[in-house]
Amino acid sequence: MSFRINSIVISLLFVFFCFTSCQDEINEIENPNDQEAIVPNSTLVNLMGRTAANSGAADDILDGASCFSVELPVTVVVNDITTIIETEADLEALEDMLSDVVIDEDILDFVFPITIIFNDYSEIFIENEDELQTFVNECVYNENAVIECADFVYPISFSVFNSGFNLIDTVVIQNDEALYVFLNELEEDESVLIVSLNFPITIQYANGETVDVNTNQELTDAIEAAEQFCNVIDDDCLEDEIALNLVECPWNFSNGTDTYDNYQLIFNDNGELLISEGIATSAIGGAWSLSTTDNGVLLSLSELTAFQDDLEGDWLIVSCNNAGSITITRANTVLELVQDCPQTEGCSALEINANISECVWKLETNLLDSFVPIFMHFNSDGDVLIEDVNNLESQIGTWEIVTIATDVFVNLSLQQGYESLNGQWQVVECEEGSLYLINGDNFITLEQRCEVNNQDLLNCYSLYVLSQECDDNNDGIATFVFETNSLQSSECIELYPISGSYHPTYDDAIISTNHLNIQLTTPTELTSQTIYFRVFNQETQEFAVQELELIVEACNDDVFNCFGDFEIVECNQPNNVPVYNLSANTIGLVDCQYPFTPSFHETLSDAENNINPIANTEAYGTLATEVYLRIEAESGNFQIFNVYLNTEECNYFECFQGFDAVLERCEEDNNTSATFDLTIAFSNCTSNPDYNISYHLTQSEADANISPILNPQSFTNFVASQQTVYVRVDIGNEYQVFPIQLNVIDCSTGSCTEGDIDSILTECEWNITSYNGSDNLDSYNFNFEENSGIVVIYTDTIVIDAYWSTTQTSDGVVIEFTNVSGPNIQAINGSWLVVECTTEQLVLHAINDSNNEIVLDRTCE
Repeated sequence: MSFRINSIVISLLFVFFCFTSCQDEINEIENPNDQEAIVPNSTLVNLMGRTAANSGAADDILDGASCFSVELPVTVVVNDITTIIETEADLEALEDMLSDVVIDEDILDFVFPITIIFNDYSEIFIENEDELQTFVNECVYNENAVIECADFVYPISFSVFNSGFNLIDTVVIQNDEALYVFLNELEEDESVLIVSLNFPITIQYANGETVDVNTNQELTDAIEAAEQFCNVIDDDCLEDEIALNLVECPWNFSNGTDTYDNYQLIFNDNGELLISEGIATSAIGGAWSLSTTDNGVLLSLSELTAFQDDLEGDWLIVSCNNAGSITITRANTVLELVQDCPQTEGCSALEINANISECVWKLETNLLDSFVPIFMHFNSDGDVLIEDVNNLESQIGTWEIVTIATDVFVNLSLQQGYESLNGQWQVVECEEGSLYLINGDNFITLEQRCEVNNQDLLNCYSLYVLSQECDDNNDGIATFVFETNSLQSSECIELYPISGSYHPTYDDAIISTNHLNIQLTTPTELTSQTIYFRVFNQETQEFAVQELELIVEACNDDVFNCFGDFEIVECNQPNNVPVYNLSANTIGLVDCQYPFTPSFHETLSDAENNINPIANTEAYGTLATEVYLRIEAESGNFQIFNVYLNTEECNYFECFQGFDAVLERCEEDNNTSATFDLTIAFSNCTSNPDYNISYHLTQSEADANISPILNPQSFTNFVASQQTVYVRVDIGNEYQVFPIQLNVIDCSTGSCTEGDIDSILTECEWNITSYNGSDNLDSYNFNFEENSGIVVIYTDTIVIDAYWSTTQTSDGVVIEFTNVSGPNIQAINGSWLVVECTTEQLVLHAINDSNNEIVLDRTCE
């Protein structure tokens, strides 16, 4: 998580201006009295700050917390619908959407990252839902922190004087945030500068009324009076809301007579006004705009090409409601406006999202030339599937519903020849079972085709197969051949082409999933089971399901079909006698449903006569190249199978050769010796009891196999800091010697200074070889830049620009990582104490939890 706090600082150049010799550029004015000066920590400054503070309550529909607001624009997902919130009007539209459906409280999801803004305009970067929920849970709303019923009308300005009451600067404030920070910095400024407001100033209340003030006392009174206007807000008559309603649809209007019965007002969002008459091809032109005054919202009609005397001018909006009616007045004239929207039942984003996945849709467009109908299925997972004549579906892309302001769009991302349809398509018409989409000059028409279960289709097209087949090799599988009964009556011919598919369950057949690989007239091997044949007519979307029971009968019970000849390959042992596990590598590999009795024999004669069976079949050492497996059935019949025994040369020293053995001990107070357990250096390679292992001080002693170290589990080095000893490994008639490097590391507190750490980190690249004992972060490479404070963390596929710094504390050197984002690696964000250090390795413990450990190893080319 990252923090960013914006501030506007009163320039310290004021002091410079106070002492400049250019006195002719300083305006001398009458000294401001005590009532005009802005006094830090005064009641007025407190009221102004609360009025300018950021209100977190306005977007509670998003975050459910009044302590902060979410920075716009922000993208949210509601019931799988992606919605972009850009304005306060969009928040109201979102609230209307949520009120239209019954949903659980957790259905609204943010597309992270987002930024939240507190009352004092400090901002916090939020990367996930858990971080946001933490702030929501900690939110304790202070109703006195923000005055929500009054707003300043900007710009406003302050005059800044020096101690001699010379005007040295004028600060112009354009918005709430600038005013809030200006007042906050004013309270923290200890200079002798004097600041006063430049009157008049306009305050606008929550009900739209405004008041002009000319003194500090009047401003104080105006803000304190704001609360009485909080409860008289007419949400329906807000300027932004009216603007959205006006451009949504045409409006019928009337002055109480039939003068305008055949006319409609059309408000375009570019400020253009059209007055249409019936089906006339031309319309009366003009312009329109909205403004908020002390008396309410004004609708201004201008530049009319007709009705100038009757309609042109400023009209006061006196009432409005969500039912689509507005009352406006001018002089003694009253006009009633009634919205005339086309019937769009089912055209909301939620309704389209719910309906579009129910059935397949027949698609027509000017962008594709297709000789066969195109049927698409928009499934609930966001995949677009294309359906062929056999009712088989294959994925060709993805789809999603997006709302932008009040418009609904379908985003398509397709492949496999449908790329021309990619883009954002606006839903402009919808009726039950049909949608009309546009993208520029292009269109898509979608007609819903829901499947109908019509079992009468089986009268025209059904399947024939012998229900029982013989299992000739006792594997539970028989061969079936499927044929069709296809009637050619006139009624049936009208339904063709009809296709069929095969499914393992009735439910799969109903929804056409889990297709079996069965072809007509093609022999197919199957086990005993019930399958379901689905007959389908794509044009009418009619289908029927036929149940077929398949039975595999046993033709014989020959157990010997479970077996065959076997080959076993093992390594040559040091004594050149390989050892074989006969049981595991033959009968242990066979899953036979019939009972049998096995035995192994060294000769074919012994196997035939069932004598001299091999006793230890799991560890049989022999130089023979073949033995014999006798399988005897319950009937007493038997069959002999060959087991071929082969060997290969194996490197028994491979484990010891696979790595360099290094043992390290950490000692304090500059100790250069330590006690080591030499046996753990190759502990993963020495478990075989046939290996003879000894440890020696020198290579020559190891080669000569003399003077072994008597207690290798407790060996103290006598060469300061670093020593090499040797392990001799005897396997059979061969031996090899391998070195063991012993390192004693000085890990005394403060053994590495901040300068040491900075120097070794920036010399080479580093890797995290251990994070709490795991190597799952080893793939990340660290490149610490020397002067910029940037550490570049990268893998083959990811590059992260993060930040690092070091600090010398009484406990030692602390390394801090920030802005680290990536899979798993983000866990290193925070402060880490260096507890062990060498030029090749650093061991770090988390400041907040010493159980968290990072081991960094250096890699220099």
